[in-house]
Amino acid sequence: MEKAYDVINQIVRRNRGNDEIEFNLTFLVTEDCNLRCIYCFEPNKRPKKMSFEVARAAIDKYLDREDGPATVSIDFCGGEPLLEFELIKNIFEYCHSRTWKKKYRMSLGTNGTVLTEDMKEWFLRHPCFQLSLSLDGTKEVHDHNRSNSYDSVIKHIDFFRRYDQTVKMTISPFTIPRLAESIVHIHEVGLKPEANVVFEDIWGSPEDKVKLLRVYARELDKLVTFYVAHPEFSAPKLVGHRIETLCAEQEYGLEEKYCGAGKYMTAIMPDGKEYPCHRFSPLGSSAPTQHIDFDRQIQGPSKCITCGIRRLCHSCLGANHEICDSIDVRTVAHCEFTKLEILASAKLAARRLEPFLQNFKLEGEIDEDTALQVAYVKNFVRSIDWVQENVHLQEAVSA
Repeated sequence: MEKAYDVINQIVRRNRGNDEIEFNLTFLVTEDCNLRCIYCFEPNKRPKKMSFEVARAAIDKYLDREDGPATVSIDFCGGEPLLEFELIKNIFEYCHSRTWKKKYRMSLGTNGTVLTEDMKEWFLRHPCFQLSLSLDGTKEVHDHNRSNSYDSVIKHIDFFRRYDQTVKMTISPFTIPRLAESIVHIHEVGLKPEANVVFEDIWGSPEDKVKLLRVYARELDKLVTFYVAHPEFSAPKLVGHRIETLCAEQEYGLEEKYCGAGKYMTAIMPDGKEYPCHRFSPLGSSAPTQHIDFDRQIQGPSKCITCGIRRLCHSCLGANHEICDSIDVRTVAHCEFTKLEILASAKLAARRLEPFLQNFKLEGEIDEDTALQVAYVKNFVRSIDWVQENVHLQEAVSA
C-alpha cells in the first residue's frame, strides 16, 4: 500500500507546475548579438544598448508599485545580454542596495559564447542570479543552427551544471532527424533539455512538412523509449505535456492565454520604451506596437477554437501579431507538431503508469488527500485514453 501511495504522489508532483503568477520585467540590455542563428525571430538588430539610467527608472517603477503580483521576475536578454555584463552587474547591485515593496529574482539567458572567467567568478559569488543556456544538442546540430558555436559553449558546461535550469533547445528542420540524439546528448553532458518548435512556418513545402512530421513522430517515439528506460531523467515538454488537463472538469475559456504579454509582462528596450514583450518591439516585429488588448478573446482560426487539445497548444501573442496581424488569431504552423508531442506524452505516461495500474488496489477507507490524488490519477488515465483515441499521426500530417 505504501508503494502505491508513493507512486501516486510522484505522478502528482511530476505533473503539477508552479501556479504562482509573477510579473516578468524583461530588460533588452542590448539589441546586438555575436551569433546569427538560422531561426532567430529578431531580424532588426541594431547596435543599441541600454543605459543604467533607463534601467534604474524601470526598477524604481516596477519594484515599488502597489498593484500586481507580489514577485517580479527580472530577466535580462537581447541580443546577447552578456555583451553588457557591466550594466547587468550595476543593475543587480542597485536592486540589492535598498528595500522594495516587491520581492524579485533575476535570471539571464545566454548563448554561452562570450562568457569569461571573470564573469563566471562573479556569478558564482551571486548564486541567487540564475543563468540558462541555449544549446541545440549535438555539435553537428548546434553548429548548423547557431553559427558554429558549439566548441565555444561546451567548454563552459561544468559551470552551467551548477544551475538548476533547463537548456533552451530550438528545433529547426535540420534538428528533427537528429532530435532524440540531441536530447540525449544534453542529458549526457549533465544538463536538462527543454525544446520547442518555432511559431514561424520554416518547414518548406507541404510535402516537405509531411516528411518532417513523420520523422518527428519517429524521433518522439525514440524519446518515449528512452525515458521509460531512464526514469531518473526529467522528460521535456515534447513528451511531457500536462495531458491531465484535457479531461479536467473545469471549463476552458477561449479568452484563456498562455502568454502574459501586456498583462504580466513588460519589455524595456534600450531607449526606455516599453512593449508588451520584445516580440512586439522594433527588434522583433515588422509592425511594432506598445499597446495590446490582452483581454480580448481568441478569434480564430476556427479549427483552433474547436480543437480538443487547444489548452495544451501554446500560443505566442507576439507571433500572432507578426504572422496573422492580430494577437487573437493563432499561428498554425506548429499545430501538427504539437499534436504529435501530445500523442507521445500520452504514450510515455501510459508506459510509466502501466506497471502501477496493473497491481494497484485500494482497500478500506482512505483519507481525503489520498482520495483527491487517486481522482487526479484516474483523470490522468482518462486523458491518456482520450489522446490515444483522438490524436493520430495521419490526422496530424493531413490537418
